[in-house]
Amino acid sequence: MRIVVVEDEERIRKGIVRLIHKLSDLYQVVGECENGLEGIATIKQMKPDLVITDIRMPFMGGIEMLEALKEEGITPRTVILSGYSEFEFARKALQIGFVMEYLLKPITADDLKQVLLNAENDRTNEQQNGIPATDSSEDHEQIIKRFLTQSDIEVERMSEHVKQWIGEEHASNRFIASIYIGKCYEECSHNVKSTLHHTLGQDSRINDFTLVEYPDLYEIDIVLHMKSSSPCMGSLWEHLITKLQSLPLDDFVITWAILPHIKNLKIEMLNIRSMRKWTLVVDTGKALDKQSISNVTRGAFHYSTEWEQRIKEAVSNHDQARLRSEADLFVQHCMREAAEPQHVIDACIQFTAAILYVAGVILGEVKIAKEQKDIYHRISLVQTPYELKEVFRDITAKIAESFITLPKSHSLVINKSVKMIQEKYQSGISLEELANLFCITPEYLSSLFQKELGISFTSFVKEMRVRKAKELLISNKLKAFEVAEQVGYSDAKYFSRVFKEATGHTPGEFQRLYR
Repeated sequence: MRIVVVEDEERIRKGIVRLIHKLSDLYQVVGECENGLEGIATIKQMKPDLVITDIRMPFMGGIEMLEALKEEGITPRTVILSGYSEFEFARKALQIGFVMEYLLKPITADDLKQVLLNAENDRTNEQQNGIPATDSSEDHEQIIKRFLTQSDIEVERMSEHVKQWIGEEHASNRFIASIYIGKCYEECSHNVKSTLHHTLGQDSRINDFTLVEYPDLYEIDIVLHMKSSSPCMGSLWEHLITKLQSLPLDDFVITWAILPHIKNLKIEMLNIRSMRKWTLVVDTGKALDKQSISNVTRGAFHYSTEWEQRIKEAVSNHDQARLRSEADLFVQHCMREAAEPQHVIDACIQFTAAILYVAGVILGEVKIAKEQKDIYHRISLVQTPYELKEVFRDITAKIAESFITLPKSHSLVINKSVKMIQEKYQSGISLEELANLFCITPEYLSSLFQKELGISFTSFVKEMRVRKAKELLISNKLKAFEVAEQVGYSDAKYFSRVFKEATGHTPGEFQRLYR
């Protein structure tokens, strides 16, 4: 299979190409392009079996490139790749008609492998006299999956059996729903599916239904045929929610819509999946549809830096309980105040940046700061309040780990020495005094500091005083000379010089920058 990759970021493009080559020798990358303009020329020349393209690129983006190709009658099998999770991009891409998949960066080897397999299967079908008619022996779940995963399936090519079941004409008694159960899917999906089968099967208003499982998306989808046109669906969803609440689920969300025509299945399924994030601002005890979302009326959402100040105080005081509590309160505040889910997401990313920043300033290099990009990505993908709270629980727990600055693996002498320094750094304690307490020589104690902590005794005390000074400067309105006294420096000028050597700023500059 011949493939063209259109991606402006060289590192990502080269990574995709390397992955493709590793997956199979049957896959051949015949073109690499940095933007849509180059992509058009390459696709015309190489006539690839598959195009993998980014959405946002300089000069011309991926969607504009595909629309331009379509105008010329060129419709390559395409996978959209983007770092942007907004539903509108997916909607617009799928409306082009020949887009197979919409994947978010960073793409994994498993994601790419599945995409290439789908493309290969689709290509094979087309080579065998086009896409084949759906076999009447194929069950309804398989039919729905084919609609959602394969491009350009024509209703006209399907068997009469399938046409009769899905209903070609416009209908007001056909519905789709998606039940999202999050990462407990593997453990709970069997019980959820059994409950759905039993509950829906017992409902006299339902003519027939089909369940479709999507383990990778943590969801079970439903296609419903009701016996009457435009039935009241509220009582059905309420009953279903009550049944699901009896199961040991951490989280679940039901979103639904009318399915006017089976041709609209893919776009309507994207629609109801995109509704999930509205649970961040809408009552989560109800099934969501377009009407319940349209009823949300709130004013503009304003981010307040007061929350950041509270976090500074919690980190400065090494108060793990308050750190976790302030993060929970912030999330709850956003969900009450925000008019749209994206407002909550944006505010949480801004708040997370503030948390990681202040933790880095006060605690030094915090391990979790290295995962900053992944954390932002994780927040951008949350579907429910439970998942958002879980992200912040992980963030605050990992920051709290940095409150304990001394690993337990150090010797008893060093552990006790550090504890003694923490207690007496304000009044001062010398190497000789510490050595006498343990009945060892100052030289031996000094060697232990260097060996186990990788730093001299004097440097360790200075670093501790500077760290405490940072905490005081950020969380209090103290003058520089007052901070100097509290961290053990009687000479404010000397303290200022030491502080600037360590941080690059005078105490006053530091306070203005980080308060």
